[in-house]
Amino acid sequence: MKVAYYPGCASHGIAKDIDIATQLIAKDLDLELMEVDDWNCCGGGFMDDRSEEIHTALNLRNLNNVKKMGLEKMATPCSVCLNSHRIALDKYNNDTVLREKVDERLERANIDYEGGVSAEHFIWVLIRDVGIDNIKKHVKRPLKGIKVGTYYGCQLLRPYRVMGFESPFSPHSVMDLVAATGAEPVAFQMATACCGFPLMGSNPDAGLKLANNVLSSARNNGAEILVHPCSLCHLQLDVTQLKIKDHFNQDWTLPAIYISQLIGLSFGYTPDELGLGKLAKKYLAERGIS
Repeated sequence: MKVAYYPGCASHGIAKDIDIATQLIAKDLDLELMEVDDWNCCGGGFMDDRSEEIHTALNLRNLNNVKKMGLEKMATPCSVCLNSHRIALDKYNNDTVLREKVDERLERANIDYEGGVSAEHFIWVLIRDVGIDNIKKHVKRPLKGIKVGTYYGCQLLRPYRVMGFESPFSPHSVMDLVAATGAEPVAFQMATACCGFPLMGSNPDAGLKLANNVLSSARNNGAEILVHPCSLCHLQLDVTQLKIKDHFNQDWTLPAIYISQLIGLSFGYTPDELGLGKLAKKYLAERGIS
């Protein structure tokens, strides 16, 4: 199955491990991820606040490039990128004044927007197109006994009218994928709360507090490792643990990994092949996974 693939800026840079793991498991599952030609940043988290018109045009340009590739579905491993594209498309379809301005801007760039392309999260493709049962068939190393906190974050689920895959009050996608690996999913109260990444530039104290809330909730409910579906949550919940230790005197020592990395472990890939960090590798080595 061919799917247009939008990695996003983080997965092509500081969170390259997400792209590596996603490409590995996609190949095993016979998913041909075709990177979107000449893609641009979605502008999520900053451009949408500065110019609704430019933000919408940027995202429609990506979707139009998918159309030119002869595909009708674009998958991304980043919840922020997904949210950005879907909100831009929703605004374009429902705001006639904005649509006229965006069309004019696209026309100046010699872009004739055609439409007809959907933006989806990579995990939605795994669940709807690949199927949980098919994923289970590829498991070579069941992750039995590993207690995994299932984190969704905020942008994968909200606003529901635009995202629409599952209820923001009782999501199950990440939990279903974790269970498919043989690991034990651990639900916790802050599983759909914001990780705090959007605040790190303007109010880092508040951003760290939100991250601390998520980590403490997961750990206090029995999670030994945290799994998430977002490139930016990946950075916030992993890298900031040292800052949280200094700021709040809390040492959670909770490995935070991307969902593709967990699935990759169950498929038999090594932590090194999946680009896992020191904290995750130490935890896994203690459980005989290396």
